[in-house]
Amino acid sequence: MPKDNISNIFTKLEKCSFKVSKDTRKDVSGSIYFALKGGQFDGNAFVHEALEKGAVGAVADDPKITGENIYLVDNVLETLQIVARMYRDLFSIPIIVIGGSNGKTTSKGLIKEVLETKYKVHSSEESLNNHFGVPLSILSMDRETDIGIFEIGANHPREHTTLLNLLNPTIVVVTNNGMDHLEGFGSPSGAREANKEIYNWASSHSATAFVDKNQPDLMKDSKNLERIKYPLYKLEITNSTPLTIQFEGKQYITKLTGDYNVENIQLALSVGAHFKIEADQALNAICEYVPASKRSQFVKKGNVGFVVDCYNANPSSVELSLDSFLKSTGHPRGVILGDMLELGSYSDQEHKKVVEYISKQNLESVVFIGSNFKKILGNESFKYLWFSDSDKARKWFSSQNFDGYTFLLKGSRGVAVEKILE
Repeated sequence: MPKDNISNIFTKLEKCSFKVSKDTRKDVSGSIYFALKGGQFDGNAFVHEALEKGAVGAVADDPKITGENIYLVDNVLETLQIVARMYRDLFSIPIIVIGGSNGKTTSKGLIKEVLETKYKVHSSEESLNNHFGVPLSILSMDRETDIGIFEIGANHPREHTTLLNLLNPTIVVVTNNGMDHLEGFGSPSGAREANKEIYNWASSHSATAFVDKNQPDLMKDSKNLERIKYPLYKLEITNSTPLTIQFEGKQYITKLTGDYNVENIQLALSVGAHFKIEADQALNAICEYVPASKRSQFVKKGNVGFVVDCYNANPSSVELSLDSFLKSTGHPRGVILGDMLELGSYSDQEHKKVVEYISKQNLESVVFIGSNFKKILGNESFKYLWFSDSDKARKWFSSQNFDGYTFLLKGSRGVAVEKILE
């Protein structure tokens, strides 16, 4: 890729305050349009449309596309990543990167809420955690930012390392090791190795790690790092829906649901303490945090309550959600569980474990959705219903009377269990 093109693109970005775009269906005026490619689209096809709609420049990698303010490069995504790293290098501020199997987005949101009591904070948007999203999120960071917080996700080995090289963080977090993306990682140990990439990168780049001292695997994998161990505080759970915390004689009512979120709260408190924010001030901020859509939410529809935790699902997160729901919810109650996707060869055994666990619980209503559950449902002695998709489940649900019930909605993103609420 010609260096002069990179230099020209960066100069153009400086002139438009690093405003970038990738979708001509949204406002592109005053931006540099990057013609990114995906499985179902090729942004090169929309370069001229972007310029007509007010983009001040466009970056393309189709040699047939020419014209004024069009920058031809070998690979648009690589160019986006290069200029994002160049922009990142303009900052000499703390950059926090959060990875791990479960709880990344909630932890990021809680940390942001706490730090904003004292600092100007930038954080990546909900879905901007991959090779496309991270560079876009870097470029959206305001030059006046005091602290940056970014989430990174991966479903194959080495992806974390690539994203860390873009972000060059000063602080890293691995929330936990779980059974996520087993199709790409190959096994639970593969998922752990992928998360360990974060610690390995931190070790070779002198970054500090916040490490949960109650998780032996994380303590072992981070042993060679400069680390800050948490939790720092003794918190008592007095209610799970909503999650209510007692600390030093005072009660804090959050907008979260589920005991498992205490780990995320403890992380946010310890990061706050590192940046000189008192626990009471941090907990008050945490109580203002509204969970991201479909994550640890409690929704009421008429006289029916729903614990909505269906942004995604893997065996680890399903176990946590079920345990918390069953411990904290009175009768009558039910669960609506969608398939756990991307489990590869582990799919059948993990879905079977969930069914066996559910069969032993005291539930008035049990619904399974998806072909993965169908494969292992057989002659179970407990009462359940199965639907091929969430639309069919919704039609059935809307015809029932569940007055006074509380339901847990849990499943992978591709199943969209939240359609039950429509």
